[in-house]
Amino acid sequence: MKEKTLLLKYYFNHLNVVVLDGDALEKEFVVDQINEAIEKIDKMIHDRISRVETWTGTGKTSVNDFFNQNTACDNDLMFEIEDIVATMSFVLNYNTNTTPDTLANITVLNKLIMEEIDFLGLLSNSSKKHLLKLCHLLGHWSFPAHELTNDDLVYCVYLILSYAIKEVKRSTDLQFDPDVTFPSSNELLGLAFMVRDTYKNGNPFHNFRHAVDVLQACFHYVIRLRCLPCFKQFKHDPKADELLVLRAETALDTAVELVPVEDNELLNTSQKSNTSSTTSISAKLETKTSLSDGLVIAIQKETAVSELNSAHMNSIQTLALLIAALGHDVGHPGVTNAFMIKYAAPTSLIYNERSVLELYHSAVFINKILSINWPRILDVDIDGKTKISLKSLIISCILATDMAEHFEYIDKLAHFKADQYILDVNRVKLISSLLIKCADISNVTRPLRVSSQWALVLGREFNEVSMLEKKLSLAQPAPTLDVHYDKVPSSLPDILDANPNLHKGQIFFINTFAENLFNNIAELLPELRYTCDIIQENKEFWLSR
Repeated sequence: MKEKTLLLKYYFNHLNVVVLDGDALEKEFVVDQINEAIEKIDKMIHDRISRVETWTGTGKTSVNDFFNQNTACDNDLMFEIEDIVATMSFVLNYNTNTTPDTLANITVLNKLIMEEIDFLGLLSNSSKKHLLKLCHLLGHWSFPAHELTNDDLVYCVYLILSYAIKEVKRSTDLQFDPDVTFPSSNELLGLAFMVRDTYKNGNPFHNFRHAVDVLQACFHYVIRLRCLPCFKQFKHDPKADELLVLRAETALDTAVELVPVEDNELLNTSQKSNTSSTTSISAKLETKTSLSDGLVIAIQKETAVSELNSAHMNSIQTLALLIAALGHDVGHPGVTNAFMIKYAAPTSLIYNERSVLELYHSAVFINKILSINWPRILDVDIDGKTKISLKSLIISCILATDMAEHFEYIDKLAHFKADQYILDVNRVKLISSLLIKCADISNVTRPLRVSSQWALVLGREFNEVSMLEKKLSLAQPAPTLDVHYDKVPSSLPDILDANPNLHKGQIFFINTFAENLFNNIAELLPELRYTCDIIQENKEFWLSR
């Protein structure tokens, strides 16, 4: 019972979990107490807007008020509601105040879970045909995140991180402590599932879909910058039509993982299999579907050293960037830093009203997820020479996504001299920070159909913030403020019909933030010039509206 309780509380504390001994439910007074608690909790999180209010702790009643706990529950309850309702400060304290013994116990239990659960089998569609389609969609700059399920996105995370890990493992210029291990394919999928669960997928914009979209954008950047080898399914044309793959209107190969390529000759002839641990997923698929012996899994690079010598980041630094992209918004409540500060959210007070959400994301991501699923990787030096750890680089990347620091980074970029920092770790930190910043706002650089989908859901989230602000300004309790959304439309005309005023926000954002950033980035990294070209096309379209 003790181990079960620990697992439930650790992994699912953000889901308002009540853990009771089954025998207790046979007692009538206990059942009455549980029903009373559920009724009180329901009043706080019944509708979407109230949930956001409760998570952020900005309502008139603070669930975590230690000095006045009676505001949250009655004294005769056998448990405190504040031990159930997962506010941001609750999750933060819960996952940063664990003792080494608790972490050790959780790590052991996590290992058992990874050994017992086949995470590939948890996917709603793990057929070879479907997974190879996901491989090809990852190769498109017009990545159609809104046409994919959360299970699809989990596999996309696996594909990207697995690809980056293979490059790290075969790099000859990196030396690791023998105790540093890399996750198996099943463990990597388990990590992706845990990250997915830690995002609040009721958020219209800041959810797991956004996280994977930012990860995929960073992945494309590092491919084009030759920090990682190009892969066979990669589309060099950034405006290649992703709908052809979604609608099965184009022929696909048989690879269910990403296949690295060196040059055109290798692209046409390589059919080798990778013998690393990450091939186990492909092996399972072959067993389940009786695939032919010609199944393409992955191939080994032969000239990685020459490419890395010309790259802006080595393979471990690149992996850090991708890991940061995945976790950069975990636990996001669906509001802005400005909102958190204006309404004195407890978390904003903890972080002294600066980079509140970003500090929260990095703390939860590292202390709840990475410290359990991949602890030794956090201590790895990012270049094998300095004392700068992978953990430090991940944190600096996540903090760079604070839009309040946007113009500070523009200034850094304007004064950036590549040759001055060629051997300096600050150069790596700045480049990785700039790349994740670009990825975080890359929506406006995606082809128009995909870009407008993101504009639509961002507008929904801003509208929710406005609704909550109105609720907080009322002297009397507000009526129920719930929101329900239709699925994001797939066609551009339908998207524009759903929100005819999209052009206003898009023009403002492009003019104020995106255009200058991407133009400056393209001067430093001309391989990313395509983002500027698409921004201009999108801007012209929105201006014509």
